[in-house]
Amino acid sequence: MKTLALVGGDLALSEGGYRTLTGAARIRQDLALALAEPYGHDPYHPAYGSVLESYVGEPLTAELELLVRSEVVRVVQEYVAAQQASIAADALSGARSRYSHQDVVKQVQSITTDIQYDTVKVRVALRTEAGETVRIARTVDL
Repeated sequence: MKTLALVGGDLALSEGGYRTLTGAARIRQDLALALAEPYGHDPYHPAYGSVLESYVGEPLTAELELLVRSEVVRVVQEYVAAQQASIAADALSGARSRYSHQDVVKQVQSITTDIQYDTVKVRVALRTEAGETVRIARTVDL
């Protein structure tokens, strides 16, 4: 499935139009954006985004690290659920699937966090149905 490429919040240009992304690059962009977008900010997709920004400035505790990790898991689960819903809808309607094996998240391999008083850094490694590893790094600060 193709999506438009963004660079610095703007559409990326290519020869004769806009650049698109598929596979690992698409997953990387989609999840990096979801982790940085404030939760509930999009009125059409109220479960989109994350609450990571609200953790910036909190006391550095083991509980905070657990909250950050669980929020990353929630965002990834929402993304996977949306993919599965689209795949099911395509199958039920008899349409050709809009996703290829390169576009579908199969499993979370690892989540690492680096939490400082003024920033929350998250790194996620995922595996696609095609067996490719996708690495996402996101820094959230105020």
